[in-house]
Amino acid sequence: VAAQVRSSFAGTLKNLGTDYLDSFLIHGPSGAGALSEADWEAWETMESLHADGQARAIGISNVGLAQLRELEGAKVRPAYVQNRCYAQRGWDEDVREYCLANGIVYQGFSLLTANPHVVEHPMTGAVARRRNVTPEQVVFRFALTLGILPLTGTTDPRHMREDLDALSLELTAAEADALRRL
Repeated sequence: VAAQVRSSFAGTLKNLGTDYLDSFLIHGPSGAGALSEADWEAWETMESLHADGQARAIGISNVGLAQLRELEGAKVRPAYVQNRCYAQRGWDEDVREYCLANGIVYQGFSLLTANPHVVEHPMTGAVARRRNVTPEQVVFRFALTLGILPLTGTTDPRHMREDLDALSLELTAAEADALRRL
């Protein structure tokens, strides 16, 4: 596992033409249960890359709360967590709250594709129309109110601008509460 992590890391450095990464992420634990020996070996290898200054920040994706708590015993704790957030699962509230309490950045991916019922809900549309923005911007702003740093995979410059414009959008407490209940 260590060799695989180092090889992947070296390949990424070569492809990007750099000698360090600002951020290096393990895609996720090998299973839903406790962290395996292979998971720990991968994390310890990432810690080594961090200690050498080759990876400025390390993080983990697709992780549950129990697995994240296991990393309390690591030399280097995750700087960030990247999880898919579903409204039906409370927007990953247990992991988000743990991250907030422990200084870990919580990044949410697939916020739009994982929650089409929120994006397409009439209430989301009404909020968007009142502010002359898109429903997607409303969802991203809502995510920020929950402490979620929204990740987007768009390659469209217009959508990139819209995503950034969501930072200046304000939601009322009532609107945020209504979105939370969708």
